[in-house]
Amino acid sequence: MTIALSPRSTSSFGFSSIATTPVVSYNTHYTAHVYIEMQLLVLGGSGRTGQLIIEEAISKGHNVVALVRSPSSLAAWPGLTVTQGTPMKREDIKRAFGASSTPPDAVLVALSLKRVSDSPFAAVSPDAPTRITDRNVAVEDSVANAISVMKDFGTKRITIMSQWGAGNSFNSMSFLFRAMFQHTNMKYGLAAHNALDEETRQADVEFVLVRACILADGEPAAVRIFPDDGKSIGFIPKITRASVAEFMVEACEKGDFVGKSPVISN
Repeated sequence: MTIALSPRSTSSFGFSSIATTPVVSYNTHYTAHVYIEMQLLVLGGSGRTGQLIIEEAISKGHNVVALVRSPSSLAAWPGLTVTQGTPMKREDIKRAFGASSTPPDAVLVALSLKRVSDSPFAAVSPDAPTRITDRNVAVEDSVANAISVMKDFGTKRITIMSQWGAGNSFNSMSFLFRAMFQHTNMKYGLAAHNALDEETRQADVEFVLVRACILADGEPAAVRIFPDDGKSIGFIPKITRASVAEFMVEACEKGDFVGKSPVISN
């Protein structure tokens, strides 16, 4: 790794030690940003948030390997290596780990449940992983595969895009949102994230489970960071995908949220 000083427009976390508020914010401004050049592996890099994660990581001087089913789905970037494959196959992840001169310092995961359309209410795609409907079928689970290969290569940290409502943040949702996640097709995505949350916590890795609230398009903006339970987040919290991307990359760079599941919104 090398230490570099890069003046750029970036997000800079300002952590508060005041115990009376659960919210920690950062401001977006021009600053000299000190970073450690890292080797990163991105799973789900062809998705809307995944592409922004790649862009953010490269803009900060990191080298990125992206494992995607269709390499043509990603634009060429200096510092980006694209490997073809699926995280559902352990051998494909292992090949992605070997695609760079050194193993990844961290893995970023921006995978989501495959649906028949982009609507969150759409039915689950027929070829979605069977673990969505059967918790016991997790042999080909993408994150389980990634963690297994991480241990082979000595990679310690994994930052995963989870969702608001997973785990103990469910009760921070309003009655309306809880009903939607219990009685519509949205329940399958939440079930998958709950299973992923539980399995990741049992693994011996430095994990960060980023519980992003309602995703929106738009530029990165100031982020509010709540505890794992999401208490006091509000009725209809939203966050731009670009803000999530910035937060996830910085969570890899720093150790502030290791072992935690911060709930984030703009």
